[in-house]
Amino acid sequence: MNKRLVKILLVCALFTAACADKNGPAAGGGIFSSDETADAGNLVDEVNRNYLKLIKQRFNDNEPRLEELQAALKSKNPEKVKTLCDQLIDEINAGTRMGQEAIDKLRVARDKNINQDYKDYLDLKVTSLQKYIDAFEERRQAAILLRDAYDPKNAAKRDQTIALFKEREEKFKLIVDEARRTSEQANRLARESLNRKK
Repeated sequence: MNKRLVKILLVCALFTAACADKNGPAAGGGIFSSDETADAGNLVDEVNRNYLKLIKQRFNDNEPRLEELQAALKSKNPEKVKTLCDQLIDEINAGTRMGQEAIDKLRVARDKNINQDYKDYLDLKVTSLQKYIDAFEERRQAAILLRDAYDPKNAAKRDQTIALFKEREEKFKLIVDEARRTSEQANRLARESLNRKK
């Protein structure tokens, strides 16, 4: 996900730079050619600076926690599993709130008087972010499951809980892959629009 978010940040920065002056090079056509394109670009820049960077940082900070969780499961330490799951749930909840706020701002940008290419780009970015939120909901549900049902003393229940956890983690990976593909589709649209403008 690190590389995916970096790509989102780079494209947002590209849009902001191109939209900074609506009387500048962007005014002639392509994805940036409309009356409120600069305003939309400012919102995209705000999302980039105030939301996506922080979401990326949260993700980076929590990856080691997943490794710790795997180690706690391997050592059959229910107290450590519960503590780590609680931390993971709290972080995902905070990241989800930030992701939803970012989506709301991108929707405001999309509703401005901008050209269709830019609207399509923002629609794809919103869809991508929503997929990331959906993916992390799978991970959050997996953590809730482990927190509430993991019992290393009951082998059957333990194995069933771990199996369900792994199923949710697989769903997480599949949805993240869909989100990445949608984000790449948006980036291709942006490049094609810029190429048409030249």
